Amino acid sequence: MSKVWRDGWYRCLAAFWSGLLLVVGLASGQPGLSATADPSPSMALGIYTSGFVGDRAVMAQSVLALDRWSGKPLSLVGLFLDLESANPAYDIPTALERLWQEGKVGFVNLNTTQSATAIATGRLDASLRRLARAYADWVAQGENRFAFVAPLPEMNGAWEPYSQSPAIFQQAYTRLQQHFAAAGVTAEAIRWVFAPNGWSDRDREFERYYPGSEQVDVVAFSGYNWGYCDRAAWPQWQSPAEVFGPYLDRLRAMAPEKPIFIAQTASTSMLAQGSSPTAKAQWLMDSYAYLAEAGVKAVLYFNLDKECDWAIFRPEGESVVAYRQAIAPDSIGYLPPAQLR
Repeated sequence: MSKVWRDGWYRCLAAFWSGLLLVVGLASGQPGLSATADPSPSMALGIYTSGFVGDRAVMAQSVLALDRWSGKPLSLVGLFLDLESANPAYDIPTALERLWQEGKVGFVNLNTTQSATAIATGRLDASLRRLARAYADWVAQGENRFAFVAPLPEMNGAWEPYSQSPAIFQQAYTRLQQHFAAAGVTAEAIRWVFAPNGWSDRDREFERYYPGSEQVDVVAFSGYNWGYCDRAAWPQWQSPAEVFGPYLDRLRAMAPEKPIFIAQTASTSMLAQGSSPTAKAQWLMDSYAYLAEAGVKAVLYFNLDKECDWAIFRPEGESVVAYRQAIAPDSIGYLPPAQLR
């Protein structure tokens, strides 16, 4: 399904519902129902999946199959790209264009095994120029192409090699943006994301790393329910309010005018007494309801069994049916690229 066809279909659907609401309002005498009523979802869905999404088979089996199974198409697909990618001229346009043609927008996490100092001082400039040029060539195809780009995600986590002083991170963030601007990428062709981890050590609180509202379009954070997974540093089952609440409050205080995304999230099924699929199912339903009510604009679920049993959709295995229930409310659903902008 092409992006143009999909966007047109959703605009027609929105117009139909607006007209229907007007008719119902006139018939019932309820002044609250009018042609200005907007049935569009307020929170978009996103996913991370295994494999390279530029590959047709990966897209079909892991992304489009999830669309069909869940009953609601994804708006965003997350991917991780090393700043020193050997072939950005292939990786970037192939992945982003495959998503774009399916009516989806890429959420690109730019990470590296190098330090933030290496970026800030220009030691990676050659790689950054190639990366920026590849992105510029893709958006130059027109049709208002864009992607969300999150440089050095989870920069406040001690586990990242670029987790250094906030000042050095800010310099690295700015230098990367300068390379994109020099390549001809306009402000309309990219959405810059600040994407720390929610939790951090006291001396790495994410507010200290924030580059500033003029350099950031979207604020986001990672938040997981590790439960009693074997890889959990501090085993504890956490509610949505515990996983997300404190960091949502802090983001609103830090950048009150910016939309908020959940850049990464997932839940294990592991309780202290063992695996509980029921507990994971309830967490999913509670979390999506909580985030939609909190005004979050998009949630990207980490659908990979990496550290824990995170996955909710397995093309050739058992999937978590509660995810379909969690995203069932009208406030959650597909937003086309034009609305995500």
